[in-house]
Amino acid sequence: METLEEARSKIFLEITTDDPDVRGEYLKRFEHETKEFSEVMARVMLNWLKEHSEAQRDEKRLQVFALVFMAVHLHVGSMKLLLSGNTVASGNLFRQTLETIALALLCSGKELDFLDRFNNGKYSTDKAIRDVLNLVDKLGLKRGGVQALKDGQDFYHKYSHITKLTIGVAQSFSGEGIYVGACFDEGKLEYYSKEVAGRLSLARALNSFVEAVKANVAKW
Repeated sequence: METLEEARSKIFLEITTDDPDVRGEYLKRFEHETKEFSEVMARVMLNWLKEHSEAQRDEKRLQVFALVFMAVHLHVGSMKLLLSGNTVASGNLFRQTLETIALALLCSGKELDFLDRFNNGKYSTDKAIRDVLNLVDKLGLKRGGVQALKDGQDFYHKYSHITKLTIGVAQSFSGEGIYVGACFDEGKLEYYSKEVAGRLSLARALNSFVEAVKANVAKW
């Protein structure tokens, strides 16, 4: 049994340092996917930068593209947390990414009042994906793409509450014991693969969402 000092030291290190060994285990398995993610997200960022630059004289348009940037920012953060071994926090950020994409789409719609309601604190963003689904035609979107956002939101909702999924993160599947904080567990490799694949899949789709926002804003 550990002493109080040993346990305190481990927790202090967990909350004050990063663990390169944990990240190294993820990169050993997912280096190819991580490099592709970086390249795809870089292309999205360049697309966003061009639109953001052209939106400087229009406050409403600038706000919409600020939301687009937040989706990029959150998605990069989600991938970073995943590769750092913080899977629950990563799942929460992934859900926020999906909802921010939906909010940007809603705010880009001509004659829709979502941006004003959001600015005035009168719109709950957890309804954004639902509302995009109801407005796919008006926003010029493909229902299948928006349904993928809804499916993702439903799954990652589990990361916002204690479930068997979140409890399992702290348990070792490859041996005895529990984890406190960031970890890599060989017994969860299939689960990690799905998580990495999901983030890469969304990264590949992000430019399509940016283009949809651009197309809607062009109709103002």
